[in-house]
Amino acid sequence: MAKEDAVSRFCAAAAQLSIEVEPVRYPDGTRTAAEAAAAIGCELSQIAKSLVCTGPNGAVLALTAGHNRLDLEKLSAIVGGDVRMATPDEARAASGYAIGGTPPFAYPVPVPTWIDPALLAHELVYAAAGAPDACFPITSAELQQITGAEPVDFVVSR
Repeated sequence: MAKEDAVSRFCAAAAQLSIEVEPVRYPDGTRTAAEAAAAIGCELSQIAKSLVCTGPNGAVLALTAGHNRLDLEKLSAIVGGDVRMATPDEARAASGYAIGGTPPFAYPVPVPTWIDPALLAHELVYAAAGAPDACFPITSAELQQITGAEPVDFVVSR
């Protein structure tokens, strides 16, 4: 699927949830949190990484601040069973998007979601909008509300 199709599809899905998304495109892409922060001109900790994992009952989502690293042992304790990073195919099946451009919501089926408290320290955060070269701004409060994410410590701070 073309990048534009994925971004348009995400924007349409967000609109169905009554969420207005205004994606910004970056010609060189933003495959890493550091690249996204540099392109946007924000703090690395304002980048919301949507990390799809696989747990004992299927997919789970860890919304992680750009400067932090996911701790799978902590997330496993929260979920109540072993959790591992989803393969690219598993991530696409759960979210509907390729890794690198995975947005934080608008998935085919709701996914249990947790949010890194470091994201909530910022009023505004930036998340992928369906493709590696597209992101969108959203308030951290709205991101938490839309995803139903529970703030929990599941990271290793860098």
